[in-house]
Amino acid sequence: MNISKNEDVFEIQLGAAGEVVMVGRLDSTQCEAALQFLNALPQPRVIDLARLEYIASSGLRVFLLTQKRVKVAGAGLTLINVSPQIHDIFRYAGFDRIIDMTRAAG
Repeated sequence: MNISKNEDVFEIQLGAAGEVVMVGRLDSTQCEAALQFLNALPQPRVIDLARLEYIASSGLRVFLLTQKRVKVAGAGLTLINVSPQIHDIFRYAGFDRIIDMTRAAG
């Protein structure tokens, strides 16, 4: 799914290993579509954020709701390849205490 508004581009899709891949800018205009994509998956467990450039505070809600949903099923969400600037946003919001995440190498 490629969602575009002006210069803001956001893509969300399944990767080759079944992981969810997010690319671009997850701002308030993209959150509902991202949540719909994730809710359509039985149990999204791994989300690759290597190419996520920006996340708005409203984007945090997407991850929180997804984490809650998979926790009910006894699973958990893992964010991989989280860039330092995106990791900082999650950390400032306290999400590093409720969602497993690994930082990007380098």
